[in-house]
Amino acid sequence: MKDPLELENRRRIHQEVTLNPGLHYRELQRRLGMVPGLLDYHLAYLEERELIVSRREDNYTRYYPSNRIRESQKAALNVLRQDIPRAVVIYLLMNPGATHKDILATLDVTGATLSYHMKKLVKAGVVEAVKEGRTTRNRVLDEDGVAELLITYKKSFVDNLVDSFAAFWAGRTSKEQR
Repeated sequence: MKDPLELENRRRIHQEVTLNPGLHYRELQRRLGMVPGLLDYHLAYLEERELIVSRREDNYTRYYPSNRIRESQKAALNVLRQDIPRAVVIYLLMNPGATHKDILATLDVTGATLSYHMKKLVKAGVVEAVKEGRTTRNRVLDEDGVAELLITYKKSFVDNLVDSFAAFWAGRTSKEQR
């Protein structure tokens, strides 16, 4: 049997998906500079041989290495690849128990937009919203797991917010170890 990664284009696609799990089709196309037909062909080939898997959500098809990413991580990466949900998650990691009003004060979005993304984060199982009387407090369910994803793949996010968070989390972790 031939090596499925013997062709340069397949190796490039596989490497990009492995280094940046959760990229959507158009972003993968932009990063690799491939025309759609060529990319489609090689993605299908890699999926048939179970080297990558795709997942369709919210009008995007996202790609993951088949053997390295658990389902819960795929759900988290799916929302972390989006700017507003990523900013919300980072804020909640740094401020567990924040309210809608707290989050809204730090992001440049409307209340309706924030509500939409909060529902998406809760549905994905990344964030939990807990009612306390008339107040709802929000927190990231698997703080360490989500933080690990952000730090592990921070280069793929190209986001100063992720870099700042990584420094914050590293400082927090070193304090806990003392």
